[in-house]
Amino acid sequence: MSAVEKPAFVLPDPVARATVLLVDDDRSGLLSMEEQLESLGYAVVTATNGAEAFARLREDPSVADVVMTDRMMPLLDGLGLTRRLKRERATRDIPVILLTGASETDDVSAGIEAGAFYYITKPPQAKLVASVLASALQEVARQRKLRADLREHQAAFRNMQVLKFNLRLPEEVEPVVSMLASMQEAPDRTIQGIYELIQNAVEHGVLRFGFEQKSKLLAQGAWQDSLAERARDPRFAHGQVEATAIRRDDGVHLSVKDNGPGFNWRSFLRSDPSRATAACGRGVARAANVAFDRLTFNEPGNQVVGFVSSAPKVRW
Repeated sequence: MSAVEKPAFVLPDPVARATVLLVDDDRSGLLSMEEQLESLGYAVVTATNGAEAFARLREDPSVADVVMTDRMMPLLDGLGLTRRLKRERATRDIPVILLTGASETDDVSAGIEAGAFYYITKPPQAKLVASVLASALQEVARQRKLRADLREHQAAFRNMQVLKFNLRLPEEVEPVVSMLASMQEAPDRTIQGIYELIQNAVEHGVLRFGFEQKSKLLAQGAWQDSLAERARDPRFAHGQVEATAIRRDDGVHLSVKDNGPGFNWRSFLRSDPSRATAACGRGVARAANVAFDRLTFNEPGNQVVGFVSSAPKVRW
């Protein structure tokens, strides 16, 4: 009899056909997690350390849709693996989920700053694993669509000096994001950060969903329906997001402003261990640490400016 209890739900296609590269030097932990993932309908390939996983992905980036890796391993740990994957053009968009037994602030923050999609504390719960993987794959699908849109009009927008949009509905976010990203010299780096800022303004500034409320709805599987319902609610019809990109000599400045009350942005610039198991709340930290060279909020938190420098990066 398996030690892993089979959950009462299995994710639908196409998520069920996705492949997870599972990385762990602990044989028993690897087998247990592999069985849990397979019970959720995923195909699983394994590696026993970060160096082995990185070599496999560098040789063939299509070997996995998502990487789930232990934080502490010999040769190359999960944090080092994440950093290497995010430096490579062919693998930078693969979501990396870190498994850890630690919950220290620096540990969680270091993972997010390296580009990790999510932190899961051991022992992982099947429902949380299913939710996080589904979210990661949705992000992969969304980024593929955004990049397809990006290719269609990047040449036309490359020399654009100012680009401004007004929006309020969730379905308006992706088209706006792909056009704003087209102004960037390195759109692959910034596109997810732009998405996070504009989506945050729509969800929290226009539709007034708070962190706790969104977390609860995500856990209940009711988030998308609630988002669509509130977007149609006339009580929120006067909300608006203004997204503006301006090209200057020093780089591109992206301003995202909504007419909502704002939020306590300071607590979201770095990843808080108290939110490590929450289903949301890491987008601002990812934007600040990965997508932009500088991210600045106004005092109430209803306007943010992301800056990407035109100066070439110097690597030592």
